[in-house]
Amino acid sequence: MKKSRTVNFANLLIEAVSAIISNKSRTVLTLLGIVIGISSVITVIAAGAGGRSIIMKEFEGLTPTSLSININWQAWSLNRSFKLEGMTARDIEDLGKYAPHLTAIAPISQKRTLIKAGETEKQLTVTGTTEAYIEYVEFKLLSGRIMTEDEILHQEKVAVVGYAIKEEFFPDTDPVGNYITAFGLPVKIIGVLEKKEKTDTISISDPDSTFNNAFVVPISLFKRIFGGDGDYWNVMAKAVSIGDIKTAQAEASRVLARNHGKWDDRVDKFSVTSMKEQLEMINTVVTTITIGVAVLAGIALLVAAIGIMNIMLVSVKERTREIGIRKALGARQSDIRTQFLIETLILCGGGGLGGLGLAALASVIIGKLASWPVIIDPGTAAIAVLLSLITGLLSGFYPAVRAAKLVPHEALRYE
Repeated sequence: MKKSRTVNFANLLIEAVSAIISNKSRTVLTLLGIVIGISSVITVIAAGAGGRSIIMKEFEGLTPTSLSININWQAWSLNRSFKLEGMTARDIEDLGKYAPHLTAIAPISQKRTLIKAGETEKQLTVTGTTEAYIEYVEFKLLSGRIMTEDEILHQEKVAVVGYAIKEEFFPDTDPVGNYITAFGLPVKIIGVLEKKEKTDTISISDPDSTFNNAFVVPISLFKRIFGGDGDYWNVMAKAVSIGDIKTAQAEASRVLARNHGKWDDRVDKFSVTSMKEQLEMINTVVTTITIGVAVLAGIALLVAAIGIMNIMLVSVKERTREIGIRKALGARQSDIRTQFLIETLILCGGGGLGGLGLAALASVIIGKLASWPVIIDPGTAAIAVLLSLITGLLSGFYPAVRAAKLVPHEALRYE
């Protein structure tokens, strides 16, 4: 009995494959819809995963105790009548005095500009900050020194550069004491940082193969060159330990509230977020965007499913006489139903694999053109193929049932 069922299924499989091959144009159209739908979903999810990996990699250089002090943009976005204020030099000083659980307090401003030395030139992100920045990113000096308070006060044209800058612009010599042109001005290199494997905190917008691309100048010089009112819009700092993160956040908020007050006497003008909070927030945003776009891409899959159902209904109508003959010769309803379901599963399963291949090709193209890693997770690929099979099952079920219920003598009379 078991053997006869196996033989019967094998026959149905052969008949299903023959039916698919016999109508090539219909097969291609059916496959095209499912390929486009599946590849769209996979590519969007993979692009989201790639974006998430970039963000996570960018933050690997930060320690768990890292804190970011910024304008409370969330509250301001809800009430644009709130007047924005930057942090001042007094705020930085007071944070150092009255927030004992806070250390390495460094105001930061960044801008891309052209760096030149001799015949070598490159677009880089310049970071304007204070001497505390080196402590914040936990760098060590290879040679030279860091900037002094006096150099910051007098807007001296000096810079501390990363190891990659030394290797590219001064490959055979210690650059300390040499000059490099930045933002059109000669800037004296006073220090070179040791090579570090992960230093993504230098600039999220300017990664390179080694990530040692720091170009750090006094923030006073930065503001003189690029303009600014003297206020700081972004300050980085660290809690003295992981256990003191909440305390450090509370101390920083208290100091800034005392110096600047609150919006409507209740809303903090500044937010103090930890690395964990930033990663969770960014991850939530990326996930939400990915899901939203994936849902839109999934509509293409829904359209493909409807198209498959229509094509299979047309197939049932065209093969009515054939179905009548088979039923007259003893084929059961279950045999007819199974054959049509096998056809749709083969079509959609093949379309799913084709969509996976197209998504892989799209990933390579996107990665090369946009320099954006598109990561196709094996689990996502498996789910996508499974989704294509489920699509086939659902879209093929009604046509299969309709074919199985055809009355033999009426089907035989069909022209």
